[in-house]
Amino acid sequence: MKKRGLWLLIGISIVLMGVFLGRYFWQPEPINLVTHGLERLNAATSFRYSLTQHQWVEGKDRVLTQILGEKDGGNTRILGQLVGSEVEMIKIGDSTYSKDPFSKKWIRFANAPAAQEVFLAELNPLSSLQMKELGEVMLSGQEKVNGEKAWVCQLKPSVQNQMMEVFWTDFQYTLYIRKSDKTLVKASIEAKNKAKSDPMTMTLEFKDIGKKIDIQAPDI
Repeated sequence: MKKRGLWLLIGISIVLMGVFLGRYFWQPEPINLVTHGLERLNAATSFRYSLTQHQWVEGKDRVLTQILGEKDGGNTRILGQLVGSEVEMIKIGDSTYSKDPFSKKWIRFANAPAAQEVFLAELNPLSSLQMKELGEVMLSGQEKVNGEKAWVCQLKPSVQNQMMEVFWTDFQYTLYIRKSDKTLVKASIEAKNKAKSDPMTMTLEFKDIGKKIDIQAPDI
C-alpha cells in the first residue's frame, strides 16, 4: 500500500510539473497575438497616450514631436512640443481648437478637417497603426511596460496611412501586447525618409484604456 501511495504521489507530481512547464514555456501564435492586440486597442472608447518622434537631420538626432494626449470617443486633447514649438489642442467632434502659445487664447480652426489632417498622428495616434498587411510577425520575447508584462512582436508591415507612405519607407514595427488582456500598450516604429534615407523613430504608449476621461471644449 505504501508503494502504491508513493507511485501515485510521483504520478501526480509529474502531471503537475508538466502543467507548470507547459504554461511557463507556452507562447502565443504571433500573427493572432498582433491582430488581437490591434483590434482591442482600436475598439477602445477612451485612453491616454504619449507620442515621441525622433528624426535624423544633417547627421543629428532631433526630437520632432513630444506630446501627451487623451482621447474619449470623438474628443481629443494634446499638450506638448511639435518641431520646437509648444502646442495645445482640443478636438471636439468636427471642431478643432488651438491655444496660442503667446496670448494663451484659444482659437477655433475655420477649416477643422484640414487642421486634423495636418496633426493626424498627434490627434489620432491609431492612424500610425493602420496596416494593409502584417507581413512576417516574429515573437521576440517579453518585457514590462508600466510595470506590466507584455509580449514583444516585431514585423515589417505595409502601412495604410497616406501621410506616412508619402514621406517614409522601410517600416519596422515593434509592438508590445499586454499579457493580461492581450491589448497593445506600446509601439515603436522605425522608418527611413524617402528623399534622404535619414532614419525616423516614433514611440507610442497607451494607458488608462477604457477608463472614463472627460474632455470639454475650451472657453473662447
